Amino acid sequence: MGDDSKFSPVIICGCKRSGTTALVRILNENGITISNEWALFAWSAWQHEFSLSDWLYNKHLEVENTEWLQHWNYRMKLSGDEAERGFPAALHAVYGSKPRWKWGDKWPDYVFHMREIKEHFPNAKVIYIYRDGRDVVASMLRKSMADDVNHGFEQWISAIEAWRSWENEVDHIAVKQEDLLHYPAEVGAYIARYCGIRLASADHARHVVLGADGVSKDDYVGENRFAHMGAYTALFSDDDVPPAARQLLASLGYV
Repeated sequence: MGDDSKFSPVIICGCKRSGTTALVRILNENGITISNEWALFAWSAWQHEFSLSDWLYNKHLEVENTEWLQHWNYRMKLSGDEAERGFPAALHAVYGSKPRWKWGDKWPDYVFHMREIKEHFPNAKVIYIYRDGRDVVASMLRKSMADDVNHGFEQWISAIEAWRSWENEVDHIAVKQEDLLHYPAEVGAYIARYCGIRLASADHARHVVLGADGVSKDDYVGENRFAHMGAYTALFSDDDVPPAARQLLASLGYV
């Protein structure tokens, strides 16, 4: 592996509820600081509810009053029109001069902006994680992230199709969430080799793959990392899976 590898930021993406947080935990435990979409920029900036520069002004105030953000964030000091050129440009303005081998960023929706990211960070190490869409949708429903089954599958299909649109032109690795559940050490070593880091541990990742928060504790699997594998049948049946999703599930080896 060439010397350039240690100067490459790590970009993590994949459909929400697919295991991106587990990848963050692995890398954070092994010397790379991975931030996330909530710690860096607001979803509302992408929705154009107000300008990115306006949001960054609010962000400065929030950082000063939030210990958690002070821990994870560099202070954002953008000049000129940097704040108005979009997320990748602003990201580069903030982090581009940092020792890039020590940092990365996670946002599920990076899958929709990968060409932009590679323009700004051509040496980025990209990790895409995917999961059985039926379990993804079930998790979305448990956490009220989808209005119904069809809405959940729309999100999963969009993320998979976006990945497929660049998978043959962007250097990256694709990680199957179920492989991470079954073989955390082996998959962790695979990720470490790709990122050019020394792996100390990845075993704990199997316990945080699905995550937990105060909004939906029923989506936390605790010590049983397989609790939600195939558990979608408690919420809907295979007959409820849209044809387009069924085709993608088959192409990924799930059916």
